[in-house]
This record gives sequence, C-alpha cells and structure tokens, in this order.
Amino acid sequence: MMAPLPPRTVLVVDDEEIVRTLVSRALRTAGYRVEEATHGLAGLAVLESGSVPIDLVVCDLVMPALNGRDLARWITLHYPGLPILFISGYPLPYLEAHDLHDPTIPLLRKPFLPSRLLESVEEALAMVGGLKSTVEEPRTKGHRGLLSPPFVSFRSGRDPD
Repeated sequence: MMAPLPPRTVLVVDDEEIVRTLVSRALRTAGYRVEEATHGLAGLAVLESGSVPIDLVVCDLVMPALNGRDLARWITLHYPGLPILFISGYPLPYLEAHDLHDPTIPLLRKPFLPSRLLESVEEALAMVGGLKSTVEEPRTKGHRGLLSPPFVSFRSGRDPD
C-alpha cells in the first residue's frame, strides 16, 4: 500500500490582506499548505530561500515593488516547471495596456468563489504535475536572483498608472 502524498504547498502572493487571507483560508480548508507573501519581492524571497518547497504560486498581478507579471518572468526563468495562477480584479484591457497580462498563464478574475479558486488551483497543478522538485533544485545554479541590482532596475517599483 502506498503512503498518502503529503499536502501540496501553495505560495499566495497578494498585497491586499483581505484577499490573501481569504485565498489562504480556502486553500488550507481544502488541505493545502500555504505560504503567504505581501508583495512580489516578498514572494521572491520565499522562493529564493528554498526553505519551503512550493508546488504552485497564486499571484496577484498589480502589486507594489514587483508586479505579478515580473515575478512570473523570474519564476519561469529560474523554476521553469513551477505552475503559476494569476488572480486580478483589473479588467483585461488594463492588464494588457500595462503589459501585465500573459496569455500563457491562467488568470482567475476577482471576485471569485472559493470553489472556483480550488478548481483553478487543481487545473494549474494538473497542467505540469505540480512537482516539488522544481523548487527544491533550481535549474539555474548560482543565479544572482531578482533581488540583485540588474533585475531590480528592470522594474521602476511603482504601480501602473
């Protein structure tokens, strides 16, 4: 008899405390482990620390310091197998106009029901298998990361107008 799989860990990155709390609560109730980050740079720090293997990143798009799209670009570069699910309450034309939309990454529109969040999380995990090894052993050894000056200058640090 096979041992049950450990619960998957989801990193929730959202600068709105109420949204982050509600998303985290829904995920925990469904049996997921949850790590939280208050903005993109904090999410990046969780990933770079490697202290918690992450199976999925649920990420808001419009955030201060580092937006969700830029965080996703970094994740795709350093952890290419790690699935991402964007969440946003902004209209699609706004996201496109500010280069925040990536049609290759699923987008769940706010507001959403917990049941729809859980469906989207399962779909995102199923697309690539949600393997923890993608975060435990990055494919880019010795990278300087997003916190180094060249990448920090990539983003102005302010929200789109």
